[in-house]
Amino acid sequence: MLIYNSSCLTCVLLCMLFLACSQNYSDKPSHEALAERGFKAVDNATPQSEMTIAVTERKNYGDLSAVPPTGWEQLIPSSSMRLAEFRIPGEPAENEDATLAVFYFVKGQGGTVEQNIDRWYGQFEQPDGSSTRQRARRWQDNVYGMSVTMVDISGTFSTGMGTGSGSSEPAVGYRMLGAIVESENGRYFFKLVGPAATVTHWRESFSAFVSSIQ
Repeated sequence: MLIYNSSCLTCVLLCMLFLACSQNYSDKPSHEALAERGFKAVDNATPQSEMTIAVTERKNYGDLSAVPPTGWEQLIPSSSMRLAEFRIPGEPAENEDATLAVFYFVKGQGGTVEQNIDRWYGQFEQPDGSSTRQRARRWQDNVYGMSVTMVDISGTFSTGMGTGSGSSEPAVGYRMLGAIVESENGRYFFKLVGPAATVTHWRESFSAFVSSIQ
């Protein structure tokens, strides 16, 4: 039978406590120490209801899927031609919202890539009367093995389609970011239109959205 006196038992307990604490000790600030272990400090001063989740879920759009950015509001499509529609908040807040519309056409329908880009160019006029085609930017990309044609157009938007305002009056100082994705089953058209400041603010989010397409 083993007998421990009180002083020995106290020493054993103190050693165990020291070893346990030393495993979690860090001389770095708390937020850095937590980050090393994959944790994030919570600001107790911020009500939980006001915290923002930075990642959204992947959504299906026909045969494709993508991850819509935080802050975009998905709406019920305003037209049967639209596969999906989003409201993009105005930035700065006093600006009008922008609209992102997603269209889909099976192979052989909806026109060629060139025909659609020409139509997009035709929806914009330049204040100085110059050519929209020459002032617009166009480039190619590849997402998940699919060819993507991107365009960036600015000027006076001459049709109410895609503005979300329902007005047919020309919209001065507008910008459009467009992407045409060529999948095995057809073409998907992503068209973001709104005030230039709003579209500029969400430009990187739009690029991330298109890059997430699978």
